Parts: sequence; C-alpha cells; structure tokens
Amino acid sequence: ADVLWAWRSPGFLRKTSGAMPRSACAASRALLCAALLAAPLAASAFSVMPGAPGLRGAPGRARLATSGRAGRARGVHVVVSQARVPGDGSVEKTQQRQNLWEPTAAPILQKTGVRPDIEKLSPDVKEVYEEIGVMINGRWKTDEELTVEWRELYPTWEPSPWPMGSPDIASMDATDVLVNPLVGGDPDAYPMGAPMVLTMGEILVDALGLDSTVKMGDADDRWNPCAGGAPANVAAALAKLGTPAAFAGSVADDADGRLLLRTLRDAKLPTKPVQVVVGGTTRRVFVTRSDSGDRSFAGFPAETDSFADTVFDLEQFDGTLLYAVDYFVTGTLGLANPATKAALLAAKEVADINQVVTIVDVNWRPTFWNKPGMSEAAIRVADGNARRDILKYIDGACFVKMTDEEAQFLFGVDREKCLNNPKEVLDYLPGTIGVLITAGAKGCAYAFEDLGGCFPAFKVPVVDSTGAGDAFTAGFIHKMIQMTNEWQLEQVEYGLDKPLRRGHLRTRERLKEAFKDKAIAAECVVYAAAVGAMTCMDEGAIAAQPPERLVNKFVQVYGDDILIVEEKRKASDKFKFKPLGWQFSR
Repeated sequence: ADVLWAWRSPGFLRKTSGAMPRSACAASRALLCAALLAAPLAASAFSVMPGAPGLRGAPGRARLATSGRAGRARGVHVVVSQARVPGDGSVEKTQQRQNLWEPTAAPILQKTGVRPDIEKLSPDVKEVYEEIGVMINGRWKTDEELTVEWRELYPTWEPSPWPMGSPDIASMDATDVLVNPLVGGDPDAYPMGAPMVLTMGEILVDALGLDSTVKMGDADDRWNPCAGGAPANVAAALAKLGTPAAFAGSVADDADGRLLLRTLRDAKLPTKPVQVVVGGTTRRVFVTRSDSGDRSFAGFPAETDSFADTVFDLEQFDGTLLYAVDYFVTGTLGLANPATKAALLAAKEVADINQVVTIVDVNWRPTFWNKPGMSEAAIRVADGNARRDILKYIDGACFVKMTDEEAQFLFGVDREKCLNNPKEVLDYLPGTIGVLITAGAKGCAYAFEDLGGCFPAFKVPVVDSTGAGDAFTAGFIHKMIQMTNEWQLEQVEYGLDKPLRRGHLRTRERLKEAFKDKAIAAECVVYAAAVGAMTCMDEGAIAAQPPERLVNKFVQVYGDDILIVEEKRKASDKFKFKPLGWQFSR
C-alpha cells in the first residue's frame, strides 16, 4: 500500500525529513511493476490443478465469478484455466466454465425463501447441499428436521419472533403501533397513514329541511338526512384538505349509524376508533333553514340521553391515538352527558400531559343541555351548569374557537365588542395561544398574544350554512400545520433558531413563536374563512366540504379583496391581505 501510494502521488507521501526523493519514487515504481508482473506467476505456483484426460498437469488458477449484479444474475461459476501441450510442443491455454447453480447459462432465479427446484440442480450442486446439511438422499430437509438438528446443537435456541429482523424499537413511536405491521399496527385501518389530528365527540345525522317552510313535526320526506356532528365534520374536512385525521366517537348499529360509517370511509377516515353501540339509536338533529340559508336547531325526536353518541366507552378507546397525534380537537356538547364528559376530560388530560396541541370549539347548543318540557327556572339552571362546565373545560386549551354569541354567553363580552377587540376575550383565557371568533356574515376576528384583527366574510351564495364553523376550524388547523412547519424549517435553514432554546421546538412552543408573525396569523385565519365560506355553497356539513386545490384557488382569486383591520393595541393599523406574498400596506 505504501509503494502504490508513493508511486501515484510521490509529493503527498511526507516524512519528517521532507519529501520523498525522486530516485526513491523511481525505485518504488520499478518495485511495483515487478510485483504486479510476479503476482500471477506466484498465484499459479500455489494453485496447481490436476490434468484432465489428454492434458498434462500444468499450472492453473481457479476463481469465483461473483462480481456485483452479474454474479447474482448468472449464478456462481468456477473457471478453470489450464495449459494444453500438443504434440508439437506448443502450449495452448483453455478454459472450462462450470456453472454450479444451473446447467444452462441463464438459470431461473428463485424467490427469497423458496428452495430451488431439485430437478434443475446439477449433481455438483446437490452434492454441495448434502455436505452443507440441508439436503438428504436427493431431497430437501424439512423445516422440522432442520429445527431438530439445530436444537441438538443449541439446546437453548428458540425461533426468532422477528423473521425478517428485529425492528429498531428505539426509533419507533406511537404512530408505528398504529400503522407498522412489525409491531402489530394495521396500515389498512388508516387510509391516509397515521393521523396527525384526532377529533373526539359526537357524530350524528343532520335532518335538513328541504326549504324554509319545513318545521318540526313534518313528515320524514320533508327532511334530507346528512352526516354531521362537529368533531366528525372537522375530521372529514381535514381529510379532504389533505391532513391525516381520525375521529373517535360512537354510533348505533342502525341505518343511520351505517350511513355515518360509510360517510367516514368515503372521506378516508379510519372507522377503527368509532364504537358501535348494539341496540342503540343514532341521534338525529332536525335543522330548519331560513330563506337566506341560515340554519337553526329545532330539536330531537326523543330524549337526549338515549342516543348512541352519549354512551362512548372510554375503556374501549385506543389511547395510542393520543400519543400518536400532534393535535386534539373536541367540542363541548359531550359535557352534557356523564359518559362522554368523563371521556373528554380524561382524553384532554392525557393530551396535556403529552404536550399535544388542544383545540376546543365551544359549539354551545342549548338543545343538548335542556330537556323538553323544562321550566324557565330549570332552563336558567341548565344554562348556568353548561357555562360552568364549558369554562372549566376550555381553561388551558391552546386554541379556542367560538361564535360571538358564545363569547357573550361565556364571558359577558358584547358581541360587537368581541369582534373589534378580541384580545378582551383572550384575556379571560390565560395560557391560551389564540382565540378565533366567528360571526357568520359579519366576518370573524382573531387574537394572539402579540396581535389580533378582524375582517368581513367572503361574499358567496349561501345554500346551507350547516357545518360552516366546523369547516372553518379544519381550515385553520390545516393551514396552521403547513405554515408553522415551514416557519420551523426557515428558522433552522437561516440559523434563526440560535437564540431559541432548541433547534426544533415542540409543537406548542413552535405555534406560540410562529403566531408572533402577523402574516402567518392572517394566512391561517383567512384560509379558514375561505373553507367555511365554500362549505356554505352546498348542502350538508360534510358533503359540501371543499378539497384543498379548490380552496387554494378560491383564496388566490378572492383573497385580495380581504381588508384586515388590526386590533387597536399599540397603534391603529389596516392592511390588505395578500395570500401569496404576505404583503402589508399601512
């Protein structure tokens, strides 16, 4: 190695006394050439093959032709080189090529783990296999025979539980438990892969009135059944936008329950986390509509505590989901029933421990808390209980979405004021990163720690506004994941993460830092408003949800018309929303 080094790069080989002399370089080249010429002769002197009939024993060599892909494709060959001495005294070199795997030049390759066909093996190969011990009397030994022999040699040996090699447990997480078959995961159960977002709560059927004249008590043919339920709506909208999501809830084994499960499958959501209540009844909510498309909840056909969505069993829920996702989304309707309330509180506690981003859509519906026939005094008590439970539940949530009506119900903030000054609502929620307030046709407002603003709604033809708020929530989450991930990459790429505590922030910390940028906040909220507006243009909460490419085009075309009024904190400010360039004009 030293000689070759010196011959190819004499100036590179240095000693303490200086560079190698030129005479030494010439000597090293001569020595190398002599060694290269002598190597074949020396090799042949130590490898003498016996002569075949008609051949005199002469020096030769044997080599294996197994180089790279060609060796694997053509099998292992032994090439024997010998010298023939004819009668005239001259020497002729001949080669005999023997393929030990196949008598032909192009053998049929076997699949991994499949023994070759015995009929196609040459006698030499069979002899090798019998010497190895995997063949006996011209047949392959069975796995049982090989196991017995192995146990005789190694009494404590046990078959490996990982036939294809043990997985790297150190690099696995809860997502592998869900989708990696090596550790018991079921990839078929999650069509979009391991979910990033988990929603939990009610799933039900929205019975939509065919027109504004339909009222509670009308015949069934006057209502159009559509899949609904706020948490299920959010999960379906996220999946349509391209964010892997999962919904956890319960349905009955009736026709409406099968409709809901089919809707989830069509939206590419896993149905594994959905519990089926045998003998239960899937809830139907009757929704009436005005001439302008605004909806109102008329009621239920039976008592609220007899529906399948109120008996979610926490013991049957796979808690692995709470360790696999980064975002956990719930409403508050489940707090009206003991079983679902216990499940929501326990799941939220685990999510907080795991530093999962918790998002709560208040979604207060008095019809879920009040029972038919209640007196005015009883209704006031029920509303007070609902307010207390909701306030306790949303305390500490990372993001809270509510309507202006719900902000007035919970905090007593005037509906007009909460749009112009959303920071006042955020002040009631210490520890919350951001508050989103929607007000239908009046638009929406948002508030984060350092900034806030409001803007009017997109002007679209409204067919049915059911599920528009849920689509808004899904659009915000989807865009938030995209924008904050890009923000994190920029921080690392440009070295802006140096002053931060760590290069890659955990999700909660990353969101808190990213939403100090008013461009990121505006992009996420305007995108959310676009998703909600497009959902109003068709009927049904889930059926009307748009895909990502349509929302992107919608924002690109109509986003320039949005004028965001920044919240008056330090100085009054207005700017035009530019969806692609994040340009602001004062």
